[in-house]
Amino acid sequence: MRVLFVCRANVGRSQAAAEFYNQLMPGHGASAGTIVSSPGQKLSQRNGAVNIIRVMNEHGSDMSGNQRTQVTEPMLGKYDKVVVMAEPETIPDWLANYSKVELWTVKDAKNQDLQTTRTIALEIKKLVHGLHQSNR
Repeated sequence: MRVLFVCRANVGRSQAAAEFYNQLMPGHGASAGTIVSSPGQKLSQRNGAVNIIRVMNEHGSDMSGNQRTQVTEPMLGKYDKVVVMAEPETIPDWLANYSKVELWTVKDAKNQDLQTTRTIALEIKKLVHGLHQSNR
């Protein structure tokens, strides 16, 4: 099953979820954001990504070279499921009303300390594993 994970800025939550999913289903997870200020920017170029990059390295994933992507309506058709972790006010209607969307409430890792970022990553990992198990 191909899954697109979406958060607000495509820096933390969706990137981590795609990495965890790709550990289980290589090449089947992707990520995007609802409000991406610099599409194509590498995560290593974002000051706010330092902790999530470090935490995901602890989980065996190097996200530093991952690029930020803006979600678009046409890209949705490439995926069997779209998991959205963005704040409700940042989710466009076409995404919120898409038939294959599943909403997850996950705290944003932006500006969080290292321990909070670790907790958020573990929550995302648990959710991703649950998604994978439910679709086997």
